[in-house]
Amino acid sequence: MVRSPRILDLLTVAQHDLLLQAGAETQASRRMLDAAGIAYRFHSELGDPTQEIVGLVRSLECDEVVVGSRGMSALDGLALGSVAYKIVHESPVPVTVVPNPHGASELDLEDGEEAHRVLLPVDGSQPAARAVEYVCALRDARVPVAVRLLNVQLPVVSGNVRRFVSQQTIDDYYRKESEAALAGAKSALQAAGFDFESHMLVGHPGETIAREAQYWGCTRIVLGTRGLGALANVVVGSTALQVMHRSEIPVTLVK
Repeated sequence: MVRSPRILDLLTVAQHDLLLQAGAETQASRRMLDAAGIAYRFHSELGDPTQEIVGLVRSLECDEVVVGSRGMSALDGLALGSVAYKIVHESPVPVTVVPNPHGASELDLEDGEEAHRVLLPVDGSQPAARAVEYVCALRDARVPVAVRLLNVQLPVVSGNVRRFVSQQTIDDYYRKESEAALAGAKSALQAAGFDFESHMLVGHPGETIAREAQYWGCTRIVLGTRGLGALANVVVGSTALQVMHRSEIPVTLVK
């Protein structure tokens, strides 16, 4: 579209260049939204990316932020780019981080209808409980949502413990701890009328969660940003970071 001289006079050179660049960089995304019939508003801002994004989230009262795991300038080995990490840190709402789509699981058709298959790892922490609340709010989605509830117990590796405690006793310990961690999530999902399965596994949480999501063909992982063992001042715990580093599907982080 050719702009009139009057309009151009109202724009600074920087603003004009910004609009042109933003239009070019978002063209493919806008085409996909148009094709999907999704209504949207296009914003182009000049400033710190994180502050501008979080500012819009607050002013528009958004429910969620969806962001790529790394921007154009991020290193390939990083699970999260600096902007994505800062958004997770600053955002007042859940943030869904979408990784490189190469190898990502795709939605399968079942009876002609797509279904969201959500892996929901919980450990009894407050962030995990809020992740459950987030999933329960998905009951109003236009497609069915099936939930796979998961608790991962860290393995008992101490030789001294295994020398004096039987494997049966250790297995009973895993089971009781897992049942306690899963209880609140089960009650909430049942009350929301969700179809779900619950499982307990023993292993390294980050690796186990990512592997299970891929094995079961999940389309998204939803988890709290910090577990029971994370420090209070740490925004994203080690498990969440490792899940994002390993996952080939979107990961939604709930504080």
